[in-house]
Amino acid sequence: MALSGRLIDAFLALEETRRFSVAARRCHVSPSAFSQMITRLEEEVGARLFDRDTRNVALTPEGEVFSSGAHRINAEIRTTLTELKDRAARRTGKVYLAAPPSLAADWLPRLMAEIRAAHPGIALRLHDVVSDRCLEMILRGEADFGLNAQPGNDLEFETQLLFNEPLYVVCRSTDPLATSSGVKLRDLDGRPFIHTVRTGSVWQHMRSVMSDLNVRDSGFEVAQFGTVAGLVCQGFGVSIVPHFALPLCARKGLISVRLTDKKAVRPVFMIKRRGKSLSAAALLLWSSIARSVPHEAGFRPIAAGKFLHA
Repeated sequence: MALSGRLIDAFLALEETRRFSVAARRCHVSPSAFSQMITRLEEEVGARLFDRDTRNVALTPEGEVFSSGAHRINAEIRTTLTELKDRAARRTGKVYLAAPPSLAADWLPRLMAEIRAAHPGIALRLHDVVSDRCLEMILRGEADFGLNAQPGNDLEFETQLLFNEPLYVVCRSTDPLATSSGVKLRDLDGRPFIHTVRTGSVWQHMRSVMSDLNVRDSGFEVAQFGTVAGLVCQGFGVSIVPHFALPLCARKGLISVRLTDKKAVRPVFMIKRRGKSLSAAALLLWSSIARSVPHEAGFRPIAAGKFLHA
């Protein structure tokens, strides 16, 4: 059985008006064409739906049963169309975004607050996750898209480079590096180094960059930048953090000095699952993030290259 929306509309029009001529005008067809539509509908359902004579049109018992379903279908269609129109107009919707904790600490919440103010009907969800988990969530459909330093493979993901985020060495204010306006990776030779977890973007990106350095393993591998700052503050070593993680490393007596090596940056990509379209709400957030980059990611030097908490 293949009932078209037009046949259901014809049924509802005749049920309401009880006159073939009036119902035909409402459906924008001739009376003869409308009569054929009702006949075709009855043939499809295998039952007579209307009793009609020259004066009266009334529902049969089977017509009463069909009426209940027809009204329910019509209501569901109207509700669905209204929802789709609201989504297209960005009045409603839901977006799930996955991003590194450093970007989720301040920058992304500010952008999301702007969208919430302009589109209060859109529900925004933010998952602060490490690199590997971000890709996993996108692939499983748990996130509409994500921000990540690792682009993933081309077969499963579509990526767009957002910006290259500067990296900083975090050290104690008494460290000789603290007096520099900028340091190079080779300045870390021989120093105890605090690693971030291997599932995170900083370790994954810096692994090859630091392969030629002779840093000493401090014995620590931690997931949170706040923990990195605490360990550095207590003299367990130095570490490397991205620009947007600097506020998370705020400690009295700590200084962050920018790495000046050209390769000392963390690329940040916008990533979505290949072949999967974004909803109107998700596309709004995607576009907003992309537009914010020139202003947000200028990365002007902070205090001549330093981020000081003394």
